[in-house]
Amino acid sequence: MVTMIAIGIGATMTTYTISYMMSKDPIPSKSAQLFQVQLDSMDEIYGDGKILPYTITYQDTQVLLDSDIPKYQVALSAIQQKIGHINNGHVTAKSLKVRTTTSDFFSMFETPFLYGSGWSKQDGKDAAQVAVLSKNTNDWLFDGENSVGKSFKFGAETYQVIGVLDSWNPLPKFYGLPHIAYTQPYDLFIPFNTQIKNELFTEKLVSNACWQESTDDSFSAFLASECMWVIFWVELPDKQTHDQYQTFIDNHAKEQQSLGRFKNRIYNKLVPLKQYLIDEEVVSDDSKMAVWLAVLFLIVCLLNCMSLMIAKFHAKAGEIGLRRAVGASKQDIVTQFAIELSVVGVSGGLLGLLFAQAGLLAAEQTYSYLHSGLMQMNLQLLIGTVLLALISSLVFGLYPIIRASQMQPSSQLKSL
Repeated sequence: MVTMIAIGIGATMTTYTISYMMSKDPIPSKSAQLFQVQLDSMDEIYGDGKILPYTITYQDTQVLLDSDIPKYQVALSAIQQKIGHINNGHVTAKSLKVRTTTSDFFSMFETPFLYGSGWSKQDGKDAAQVAVLSKNTNDWLFDGENSVGKSFKFGAETYQVIGVLDSWNPLPKFYGLPHIAYTQPYDLFIPFNTQIKNELFTEKLVSNACWQESTDDSFSAFLASECMWVIFWVELPDKQTHDQYQTFIDNHAKEQQSLGRFKNRIYNKLVPLKQYLIDEEVVSDDSKMAVWLAVLFLIVCLLNCMSLMIAKFHAKAGEIGLRRAVGASKQDIVTQFAIELSVVGVSGGLLGLLFAQAGLLAAEQTYSYLHSGLMQMNLQLLIGTVLLALISSLVFGLYPIIRASQMQPSSQLKSL
């Protein structure tokens, strides 16, 4: 019975842990205040007419960044660049993924710093060649030392480190593209305007939707085009600010419409973080289905366990009859077997924890491209696993216990 409960609990908690970690609030302290800006700048209906692309054009980005309404506002994209040591020492250069963003990124998303800080608004405007490194990148490039003030090769250029992030692994990684929500954060961060100044662009790392082609192949023409490739987030602390900003983006759309853009309609959205995760199906239906299949498997295990309980208690019929004959009440019989099943349930839960950990380890090895944090049970899940096993064993053991307590002493004593 212990093994059967453990197998069912292990399978259920393995799938539930992954689904739970995928769907939890990535930034509970302020998720209700974070909104993604979506603008309908196209000349045709997108999708079903209710949804919009989660990216906007560069020219719209520039206008939005001039607003002083949000508490924080973040434009972001991504590039890939070859990074190496300034002196070509023991570190071999390699190609890394780089997050390009604005200075508010670190405050808005509450990134923890190990050393230094993010760049200033002025550095962002000046397109300074500065960078914030991830902890892993700093360990690789500078052996984990305080690298603030040090320089490194960024392509053919030299960039200066102004900050190093501590371990920071939001799950899901909500601020970027939906399909990479469960991968590790990018290796380093540079100012958005620095990307623009140096004409850096890596199409495979962005969602670039162009409903109208650029006038030519130049980077400046691309920036002035109707290509949507920038993700834009704002932090709006209250309803008044939210309404004020909604009016601002609607007025921007009307102004652009008068200039020949936004030909389709005036339809702009401020999508709350949690709604964005739902709209983009960051938590897939497959993971939810896997949980339900695991629960059904647990029920099958418990039903088999219940049949074993019935057989076990039937074999103790003589003992039950003797106890009843010497004065034990039905309640005493129920209490005895309930305690026994509690021990079986807790034991099954503890063994199930080991099975669940083995399952998570196997999943981590199989799906190595996913964030390892998805495969880790927190204290709440650990306690919940044992409680689930205990409650399940008692619920499915209720019928066998009641049957055992209903045995008549006289019929059983005759067989002794």
